[in-house]
Amino acid sequence: MKKSCLLMPCFIALTSFCSFSNASILWQGDFETGDMSQWNSPINAAGLSLTSECTFDGKHAGKVTLTGDDSFLWRGNKFLNRSEFHHRRAAGNTHEGKDTFFAFSFYLPQKFSEHKHELGYWESDKSWQQMFRFNIHGSDLSFQESAASDVLWKLPEGAAPGQWHRVALHIHWSTDPKLGSTEVWVNGKHMGKHHFKNLPTKDALMFTQIGILRTQEQTTEEILIDGALETDNLTELLERDRHLVGKTCEI
Repeated sequence: MKKSCLLMPCFIALTSFCSFSNASILWQGDFETGDMSQWNSPINAAGLSLTSECTFDGKHAGKVTLTGDDSFLWRGNKFLNRSEFHHRRAAGNTHEGKDTFFAFSFYLPQKFSEHKHELGYWESDKSWQQMFRFNIHGSDLSFQESAASDVLWKLPEGAAPGQWHRVALHIHWSTDPKLGSTEVWVNGKHMGKHHFKNLPTKDALMFTQIGILRTQEQTTEEILIDGALETDNLTELLERDRHLVGKTCEI
């Protein structure tokens, strides 16, 4: 863990430990290992690399470069022009009634085209059923239940190029649409808590993929990913990297 506290010093006279401790970090995907070993098997790994040119924090960030070449199509499908980082935890962590606290940061060197780009989503490892996702159209960020035709919200300039954006989620997993919920914060702004069925079966292992998934276009687009982590509480998830939101780079 890169920082032990962000909000205040930890004075030994007041407490024997800092409330933001290593114990609360369940997983990190910050690329500070100098490779991609923190992540699981990627999708179209040829489009993935590391960069030190622009980072959310530390010395390294992940980079996704996607072209319209047929080699970036998933099983030849022109609607699955993609390259993504993949993260899943052990079975049981996303079963009925469990909670996931997850965050990541992204940076666009240039504005995306106005076509839909799936930035990140959660999917089942058995049914391959996508349950909810984040979309980018141009510089707008939106969030939707994958089975629904309309987005739950759209944030203009939520994916504006030239600055780091932070997405945080509290997911309560359930097959019951009244109990399942996904609460999202973007750059510290609370985007609401939405209830829907977010678990296809009670024992599903849900994973996330973050990068670019689009319809085939003959354009090259890039996105940087950094600072991904999973915690065991909401407080650290929201406070840990708050001071880095909006960080800019020139690349």
